[in-house]
Amino acid sequence: MKIVGIVIAALMLLGSAFVGATGSNKAMDLSAEIGAAADVLSAEQMEAAGLPSPARLKSGGIVGIVGSLGALALLLVTFIKRDKVWLVAGATMACCIVAILLYPAIDTGPTEAVAPRTQAIIAMVLAGLGAAGASLAKRASHT
Repeated sequence: MKIVGIVIAALMLLGSAFVGATGSNKAMDLSAEIGAAADVLSAEQMEAAGLPSPARLKSGGIVGIVGSLGALALLLVTFIKRDKVWLVAGATMACCIVAILLYPAIDTGPTEAVAPRTQAIIAMVLAGLGAAGASLAKRASHT
């Protein structure tokens, strides 16, 4: 069971870190594009166009990258400091939840990939599964 936990933790936490980092990168890129549009458009025009706040996207991106780093930290804690698994897992999940709340719902269009909020939800699910795998891996083996 310990080996299964290690494999689940490694795959899910690496996946969570990757998805969270790409979502954060996308949010930062969208923030820059919307910020450029904000220089040209008035606040009323931005609201009428349905454009979110660039600051909200940027802050969500920062929290998202912290959550991605938390997933990588949880993977390290799984092997190094096993008694801290649930503490790091809770911090990682909290960052994912805050990122989900900060990311606005954006329609990225048919040619774009997944929106940052959806990526944050996927990262949170993968981090939760990785935390479950890490808890399996921290169990003492019965010989």
